[in-house]
Amino acid sequence: MRKYIAEFLGTFILVFVGTGSVVYSAATTSSPLTIALAFGLALAVAIYAFGNISGGHFNPAVSLSMAIQKRLTWIEFVGYVIAQLLGAIVASAAVYGGISAYLKSPTVVQALSGQKMSVSQFVNLAGLGQTNFADGQTLTAFVFELVLTFLFILVISIVTKLANVPAPIIIGLWLSALLIVALPITGGAFNPARALSPAIFVQGKALGHVWVYIVANLLGGVLAAYAANFFNKEVKEVA
Repeated sequence: MRKYIAEFLGTFILVFVGTGSVVYSAATTSSPLTIALAFGLALAVAIYAFGNISGGHFNPAVSLSMAIQKRLTWIEFVGYVIAQLLGAIVASAAVYGGISAYLKSPTVVQALSGQKMSVSQFVNLAGLGQTNFADGQTLTAFVFELVLTFLFILVISIVTKLANVPAPIIIGLWLSALLIVALPITGGAFNPARALSPAIFVQGKALGHVWVYIVANLLGGVLAAYAANFFNKEVKEVA
């Protein structure tokens, strides 16, 4: 049970801080670097806090990859995914719940020139940190998410097997780097739970497109698992 609670909390931290950085800067200033660093630092901190308990996945695609690599049992995989989805959904609900207070903050009131905006209006306009892509770009988005998820999880699978390496920092920085590239194209999910949770609240095209992220991210995790087994096997043979 400790592992599942750790995955719930770690996923909550990742999604709350990451998407919160998008939502709570929407009325003032927002940059890809700020958002990317928020996600990366949140992931690094969550791994440091809970990695020794659950392995610090916080991502169904990572858990699937680890199960294929036999670093996680399939029973644990099911529990991890449930915990991750719940953590992400609660995080999006918490971000949504904070919008009312955000809209009343002096900075936002000044940015809106005193005009009042309801929570629903704000969400319709600024979103909830959901990932999405332009109409007609489904194939491009799928390939983009597949390739970058593959690279993201492959690095995770390799560095977490290395001794005396600050894996949480490397993984967090790697996520930030990939997000800087992906944000203008797909929003950069690399994580089915992160893609699904805000889409549930905003509905519309984001929810209609979410299958692309789920399928591409999971497939990227599968491919990363086989690539990691190949590379880790080569390392053992050389050693």
